[in-house]
Parts: sequence; C-alpha cells; structure tokens
Amino acid sequence: MTTTDKSELHETQIDASKLKSGGKDDTSIGSIAGYAVVWNTPSDNLPFTEIIKTGALDNVDTSKTLALYNHDFANVLGRVDAKTLRLTPDEHGLHFSLDIPDTTLGHDVYNQIKNGNLKGLSFRFTIAEGGERWKNINGKPTRIISKIATMREISVVAIPAYDATSIEVTRSFKEFTDTTKQKMLLALETYDLEV
Repeated sequence: MTTTDKSELHETQIDASKLKSGGKDDTSIGSIAGYAVVWNTPSDNLPFTEIIKTGALDNVDTSKTLALYNHDFANVLGRVDAKTLRLTPDEHGLHFSLDIPDTTLGHDVYNQIKNGNLKGLSFRFTIAEGGERWKNINGKPTRIISKIATMREISVVAIPAYDATSIEVTRSFKEFTDTTKQKMLLALETYDLEV
C-alpha cells in the first residue's frame, strides 16, 4: 500500500478536569492520558469537516511515534520506542498514556495542562492510498478517512481541531509520596497525643 507524501496535522480537545494519583517513578513528574483520536466524530476547527472511521489505524506501525509540544521536534515529551508513550486503539479511539519527563519543558507543559491553559491534542499522519473519500454532508464538504498509513506524532497544542478527545492529568509521584508522608506523620502525631 503506498502513501501520499503529504503529512497532515489534526488537533483535538483536552479536558484537564480529572486528576488521579500516579507517576511511575522519579524520572517522570506524572502522566497524562486520554484519547488522541476519537472514531466517527466530526472535526470542529477545520475549513471542512473530517471524520476518522473506526479501524483507520488497524495495522499501522506506531512503534516510532513521538509525543511533542506544539509539533516541534525540538520539544519531545516522549516516544513509543522509549516506553514513555503508549498508544492503544480501542472501540472509542486511539488511547494514549504519556509519562511527562522531569525537564523544564515537561514541568511547563504538565502545569499548563493541569491549570487548564493547554486544552488541545493534535496528531500528524499520512493517509493510505485510497484511504479517504469526500462527501457533501449537510452542504459542507466532508472528508472521511478510513485508512491511515503512518502516525508520526501526537502533540499537546493550544487550539485543537477536534473537541471530542480527552486527557486526564495525574499527580506526580513526588506529590503522591509527599502527601502520603504528611498523612502518616499526622497519624503518628495523633497517635502519640492519644497514648
């Protein structure tokens, strides 16, 4: 199957309203997770409507896919082959989980998502030959993508094209252990007072 040589960018919405405890180790400050692509959902911020069909990523090699900030290859947040980015297609869409690195960029992006200032997720891909068709739906040109050839990267961005995606911000491992430590000390102090 051949591919077009034009790489495309598509953006999706982030919802940072949910917090969970987490963070795998002390090399990451925490994790973000959600859906980079949601199947069968129309785009919102493109000059045309676009829909990515269920199964469009079947058999696509994502082993070298990167997670970036704002599509900048100098701003790498993670990658599949380093096991800091995990991509899993399911019945809803393309689920991702990203361990945020303990870097200046990582802290900035993590805090901007946590504070609700960064609300978008975008993805770059190429369409397989014959993997798209155009229709007129309700008077608007609509591109329906049934087969993607390559998924190069996902990026955290400010303005997404798809509002239907989601992202959850997790607390950092350090934050989790500090909170647990404080609760243990408080419990010990209370116990000492009661004895």
